Amino acid sequence: MIETQKPHIYLVGAGGVGMVWIADYALQMGWDVSGSDASFSPNVARLQALGANIHIGSDPEKIPTTVTEAVMTAAATPNSPSFAEVETLRNRGISIVKRSEWIGKLTREKFTICISGAHGKTTTTAMVGWILDQAGLDPTVFVGGNIRAWNNTTKIGQSKYLVLEADEYDRSFHRFTPQMAVILNIDLDHTDYYTKGLPEIEQSYKRFLRNLPGKTGLVVAYGRDARIRKVCKSFSYKFRWYDEFHLWPGVTVPQPGLHNLLNATAAARIAHELGISHDLIKKALNSFPGVGRRFEYLGIWNKAELYDDYAHHPREIQALMKGVREKFPTEHVTVIFQPHQKARTQALLKDFARAFDDPAPTELVLAPIFHVPGREDDIDVTIDDVAKEIETGKHSFKLTTLHTLDEVGEYVKEVSKVSGVIINVGAGSISNLLEKWRQ
Repeated sequence: MIETQKPHIYLVGAGGVGMVWIADYALQMGWDVSGSDASFSPNVARLQALGANIHIGSDPEKIPTTVTEAVMTAAATPNSPSFAEVETLRNRGISIVKRSEWIGKLTREKFTICISGAHGKTTTTAMVGWILDQAGLDPTVFVGGNIRAWNNTTKIGQSKYLVLEADEYDRSFHRFTPQMAVILNIDLDHTDYYTKGLPEIEQSYKRFLRNLPGKTGLVVAYGRDARIRKVCKSFSYKFRWYDEFHLWPGVTVPQPGLHNLLNATAAARIAHELGISHDLIKKALNSFPGVGRRFEYLGIWNKAELYDDYAHHPREIQALMKGVREKFPTEHVTVIFQPHQKARTQALLKDFARAFDDPAPTELVLAPIFHVPGREDDIDVTIDDVAKEIETGKHSFKLTTLHTLDEVGEYVKEVSKVSGVIINVGAGSISNLLEKWRQ
């Protein structure tokens, strides 16, 4: 009998959210998993505990000789340190593809439901996955944040259903082949990639929609977004529109804010199309456990309640602040904001400067911009530019600008000694420091 080699997948950037999806799926299938990441993280620690051989830093000599295929994160560019591993794998003749290409193959094997949009993808994907799971459909779910009830960004199910967060960055979602799709919104973002602005982004969504099956494709979309209507008008799929005037009857979720009710409505409409009962949909959404870093409650720090949120776009910040003031209308609220990426900050500078105006925190603390080394070193924008732009407006909050994360840590320690609410906001590194600061 001829023995076949056990699949061994190597992941360049193994700790990234989308890369963890692949690692979890491969481990569930019984494959060998190894890889690297630029820094140690909870994702890396969890994969190591499950048996994956993940090393920190780029070291081509640590790539096992038994690797049969490889996947690289979209963040791996010729200018990034990890690219030496990419070149080594290619020189060995190992097939290496981007994360989206590998997952794209999986979407063609499953009944795939893709959740797209500039904002709200993670929460809505988790909601759809949660409803299907509560209905006993045992889906595989790939989410961009930790689902509290599963304590993971993934759930590997045994059924035909795959619920997937479909990102427009790098045109990743062009490689996915869904039977159903959700479009939550279309907005100006990823300006380092979509250099021609909204027209290019709209065309990218139109290209994504072409991947649905012509006769049976179904799209759930927010009906009051003119950009979505423009993108969808040339298609003859079944469309299910929703908006704030057509929320799912009786829907409530534990998380505050109209944006969460809209996300829940989109999820409910998908579940309804799959034949899940109205009562079960409501019961599942009412018990939705939430997603990590989406207005996530972290407990009491001295005298302050501490929350963490991933908002990193002006529109997301405005939605977050509405939810915050809905929950804490009169409390002393301190927001620590770390802008994410120089390109986004520069392109949306004026919008960021007005994002906290109404409703407003009591105090806004600006932290240094998180930027990606090797991708935007030539962009000249700093946290001082954000502060200057804020000062040109009529803001009602106290503004504090700090230039190192150590300064931020010392400052918020003092803030925590006053009764109130502290909310960490941003998609960068600052959330990893919260526990350190609390010690």
